[in-house]
Amino acid sequence: MPQKFNNIRLDLFRLHDSKDNTKNWILCKGKDLKIELKSLTSKTGFPSTELVKHLMKKLNISISCAECLVYLKREWYPLVFIEELTNLTDSDKFEIQDKIEFLKSCKPPVVEYKAVKELTINLCKIVGAHAADGSLRDSYISITDYHKTSILALIDWFKELNYAPKLMQISENEWGIKFHSRIISRYLTKFFDFPSGCKQYTVKEPEMIKNAPLEFRKAFALGALTFDGCVTSGNKIELCVSSKCFRDSIADILTELGVSHVSMEKQSSDYWRLWSKSLSKEEALKWIGLFEPNTEKWFKLNDHINGFSKRINSFEEAVLILNSVYPKQSGSKVILKDVLLAFKDLKQTYRYELADYLAKKNNLESFGGKWAHSLKHHLDILKRANIISVERQRFHPKKSFGTTVREVYRFNENVKEWMIPERNNS
Repeated sequence: MPQKFNNIRLDLFRLHDSKDNTKNWILCKGKDLKIELKSLTSKTGFPSTELVKHLMKKLNISISCAECLVYLKREWYPLVFIEELTNLTDSDKFEIQDKIEFLKSCKPPVVEYKAVKELTINLCKIVGAHAADGSLRDSYISITDYHKTSILALIDWFKELNYAPKLMQISENEWGIKFHSRIISRYLTKFFDFPSGCKQYTVKEPEMIKNAPLEFRKAFALGALTFDGCVTSGNKIELCVSSKCFRDSIADILTELGVSHVSMEKQSSDYWRLWSKSLSKEEALKWIGLFEPNTEKWFKLNDHINGFSKRINSFEEAVLILNSVYPKQSGSKVILKDVLLAFKDLKQTYRYELADYLAKKNNLESFGGKWAHSLKHHLDILKRANIISVERQRFHPKKSFGTTVREVYRFNENVKEWMIPERNNS
């Protein structure tokens, strides 16, 4: 059962839109709903024939449609019909809503969704993911991410709605879900105020969540950071978004949770930024609770907290796993895989020699090794994995005074001694 706190109710009757015609109506059903509707129709004060006429005029429907509703000849009933009965009888709509178990749209694709009638943790996570990386146009929903594990987590969150979107591979390095759903799109627009169309510069934490207990806000931040946050190779957390309101909401939630961070006061290259300093293990323990377990960013924080733990049997296996965990980033001259392959050839080297070697291999200008400092994060990872060891050695004398001392890296050829990041097979 999803965790619930103060029973923040969602008024399902808001899912109906006054612009809807009968083809767009939202329908519902429940085990005891028809019994409740029979009681309501008898309390309206209208004879059945007069109630038919009233509904024809009020809902702009045909006589046959009105008769099906009044005489309860259906399994599924429109929300707008039930709401009208509650208005005519001055009934508590939430008591009637308690009888609703499933929702669907008249218009295809017809999918039966569980009626989520209260704000839940998983719903807040979905909302956070949509705020970060989702798009909505009419009833078409799309959420994508570079990490497959993030999308698999999102699909799991959707199961609360009795729906599991299909995992799609968008490109070589991008995964996502894309589907039509009038029900879910109405949840996003009616309850959480997302627009249909562009939201890049205006997206913010929905008021319902902002005014909810902290655990709901934390779930929203978790959904957002799982998709839009970044765990750098230097063990920092970064968030870079186009909406200042969105950035400020995440910053406010972090402050409430006692999680240390820095927010850039001025806009930079059309973005609003938030970041952490290089995390200690104690600080990482606070941050890890803001990422869904077993997603890639969660794993990176777990690696920092607990170290690498996976034993491997071959060089090729290590290359495959490390390349999936540390793929090419925009602006990177080389990737970890390149550095590992270089060590296999060189056996022993120092940073500037390594930079020149990689430059030749990748047809880059070495500039005398001036970009060699960018290799530091790759070297740190290989050291943590026990793939290389390091010691300081004296080189040639300096022109002015003293001797040049450099770190020399040695390749550990015994793969049985390597410890690389642990990841799920999925």
